[in-house]
Amino acid sequence: MAEETKREQDQTKINTEKQAKLKKQAELDTQDEKIKQEDPKALREKLSNKNSDYVFRLEKELQKQGSMSRADAVAMTNGLLSEIIIAQRHGQPANGLYLASPAIKAEQMLHPKKKPVATPTWQLMVDGSLLYSALFFAIFGVMASFESGKQAYNAQWGVLTLASIGILMGIVMVKYNDLLVPQAGKRPSWVKLILGGVVVVVIMLVVLTVLATPLLRPINPVLPGPIDVAIAVVAYGVRYLFRKHYNIIGSAFAPRPQQHK
Repeated sequence: MAEETKREQDQTKINTEKQAKLKKQAELDTQDEKIKQEDPKALREKLSNKNSDYVFRLEKELQKQGSMSRADAVAMTNGLLSEIIIAQRHGQPANGLYLASPAIKAEQMLHPKKKPVATPTWQLMVDGSLLYSALFFAIFGVMASFESGKQAYNAQWGVLTLASIGILMGIVMVKYNDLLVPQAGKRPSWVKLILGGVVVVVIMLVVLTVLATPLLRPINPVLPGPIDVAIAVVAYGVRYLFRKHYNIIGSAFAPRPQQHK
């Protein structure tokens, strides 16, 4: 008898908890529906700082990519505010909701009917190679500009070395970044990431060792700082035109984004 009473009490408790959860969910659904009916101006005031920044940058990208006025960009983002606020209430920021940076989200909004395709690997490699080359030439160019003569730290960093390392980094990092992308919902293995990093370092050391040999010095001169900086500017300019021509969206430092043809 006592056991039966206890079972009934337990069942009553379970039913009460279920009813409480259902009631809470119903209240949340009701609040979500109210949010969908709210004025965009009121919704903007409810945005968190992080989401407000996301919307601001999204509007900037819409103006830039779509060659539109700020008013038109604001009108486009107004349609997203309710779902952003709803996700925000459930603890999900806008970048997690859309799984895209403002630049990529803007591109998706401007071309909603076009099927997304991955940016070709060769384009990412060229983009990355130009970027890393520009960075290396700029860094060593600035360093050399503040030193007199060819310093020891710069003696092995000739023009061929800087260009080779920049190109190699651009190629290798595309593959390494792909390792960072979850496969089938699973996070990449830390062991694989660490081994990938070690392989990159080893390859760089081998290239540096080969290019530092006396045999290659005649074709691997250390250029004056201003010339290195000039090469960096040219490389970055070529990269800008290349990205614009192929409509490459996203960063060379991150896993490949999606773009639209």
